[in-house]
Amino acid sequence: MPIILETKDFEVSASDKPHHSRENGGHVKIFPKQRYEHRYEMPLQLATDLMHLSMIVGEAVTNALRAKGLDVMRINYQDNGNWAYKKGSGLKPHVHIHLYVRTSHEKHPDNDPRFQPFPEAMASPPIETGYYDHFVPLTEEDCRGIKTEYDRLLQTDKYKELKLE
Repeated sequence: MPIILETKDFEVSASDKPHHSRENGGHVKIFPKQRYEHRYEMPLQLATDLMHLSMIVGEAVTNALRAKGLDVMRINYQDNGNWAYKKGSGLKPHVHIHLYVRTSHEKHPDNDPRFQPFPEAMASPPIETGYYDHFVPLTEEDCRGIKTEYDRLLQTDKYKELKLE
């Protein structure tokens, strides 16, 4: 996963196996560096920082991808993690937030009939079905643009009081 940015407590990365393809907006994840199975296990300040980080990253993603010509309409912020509970997954459940960037002209790269374009909710078929196999991740250039925009936003009146070191 290409790392977009890191703070003392969090890592923001682009998914190398996205659940939403780049031409449709893309897929970014925010992970606390310390693992928690459930959000309610997190210290309150860390949970607050996660919310603030999701706001600034969402704005940075929107601005950076719009500058690249994508018509970003909305970001669906999702707290998933269910697949870690699948038998044999080898994954440990942990808090993380998916940012699914939604655009107005979405389509599945293979024209899969299960795909639900914006403004519908995203379809999330099981990973093993091949539904996501041809989804394209964000580029390294996209990731650099998001980081640059994040750094710029940190200097604005809206975010300058954040302590996301």
